[in-house]
Amino acid sequence: MGSLEHTPSASEGVGARWSDLPRGEIFVELDRILESHHFRTSKKCSHFLRYIVEAAVEGRFDCLKERSLGVEVFDREPRYDTNHDPIVRGTAGEVRKRLAQYYLDAGPGELRFSLPPGSYIPEIHYSTVERPTEAQVLTKSPKHRNWFAIIGIGLVVPIILAVGSWVFLRPTPVERFWAPVLTGKAVLVCMGQPQFYIFHSDTARVLNSWFARGSDSHQKSPPIASVPVDQIVPMWGSSVALADAQAFSRLVNFFARKGQQVDLRGDRSVSLSDLRGEPSVFIGAFDNDWTLNLAGELRFYFDTGEQTHAQIIRDRQRPAATDWKLVDAWPPGKDISEDYALVTRVANRTTERTIVILGGIAQYGTEAAAEFVTNPTYFERALVHAPKDWYRRNMQIVLSTRVLSGVSGPPTVVAAYFW
Repeated sequence: MGSLEHTPSASEGVGARWSDLPRGEIFVELDRILESHHFRTSKKCSHFLRYIVEAAVEGRFDCLKERSLGVEVFDREPRYDTNHDPIVRGTAGEVRKRLAQYYLDAGPGELRFSLPPGSYIPEIHYSTVERPTEAQVLTKSPKHRNWFAIIGIGLVVPIILAVGSWVFLRPTPVERFWAPVLTGKAVLVCMGQPQFYIFHSDTARVLNSWFARGSDSHQKSPPIASVPVDQIVPMWGSSVALADAQAFSRLVNFFARKGQQVDLRGDRSVSLSDLRGEPSVFIGAFDNDWTLNLAGELRFYFDTGEQTHAQIIRDRQRPAATDWKLVDAWPPGKDISEDYALVTRVANRTTERTIVILGGIAQYGTEAAAEFVTNPTYFERALVHAPKDWYRRNMQIVLSTRVLSGVSGPPTVVAAYFW
């Protein structure tokens, strides 16, 4: 980690402690930087820079560590894997580049911020621009100026700025994946709503008591041999799966950083006219009828093997293959060591809009799919053999994820198709 003080060269400026300077001056400089076009175009970099500067001003240097920043700035879980999710390191590098570009354009000022390589503790500097003496002014004349150097700088600087802008501001592959979806005022997110039932109060009380005793009960059979139909209450359209909700949370955080609004619907409340109105994202597979219908005509699609009690992601180019399947995956609490998911982005002919489908055979696959399309590191692995113009094409990506102690691991690409 970097030091709290910086010892610059004579030309760079004089380092200062954050506590030595008036807060007003610091925040005026911070606002000036964040209002520049270098930072206005990146909410992620702006939020990161503001957080670390405010923490430095308040003396909270202990929170300027990679994991702490991941949790506080980017809403990561406290125990997230920093090796698999390098968002803090990546953003810090981008902030360094944008600061350098900003000061290149803005020229010298009284205060300058910097973020030393390998550190998340920002530094602040006084600029020391030496004024020429009267003798130096009198001895310098226009004929001694190197006009060729001035002309050369005038030609080179715009080129450097143009190249720098392209490098620093170009969209990431994940942003290119979502670009056709983030075109309107809002994105319609359609979540699956599983069909389940509850019982009327008296029956529910008896059954709950029996199940709660579990293996401790000496009663081998339930007190109710059968439940009358009039005691069963359908709860269709009243809930969503927890894994689908967690996937939705990832998407909402990602869309919020892009300034995109979200229109959340259950699959039972969505009509075709809704889907024709705006781009859509479908979460869930076997609990979402829209997913099954819209993906059913594509190369990779979800299917069931009724005789083997299997749920499968099938490949039309290999119709006999059953590599990606789970047997007896229901109920969700069942012990599963590996799950499979399908990520689809396609310009759908029926809705005449771009749709994205994120669904796993079980809940772990759905979580992995959402993580895959919001994490640049994971997503880029699908592009190893992709065509150069992949972002203009339809695509389907099959994922696998290992499951350990009921938690899904990192998504792994097992197949990809672009057309």
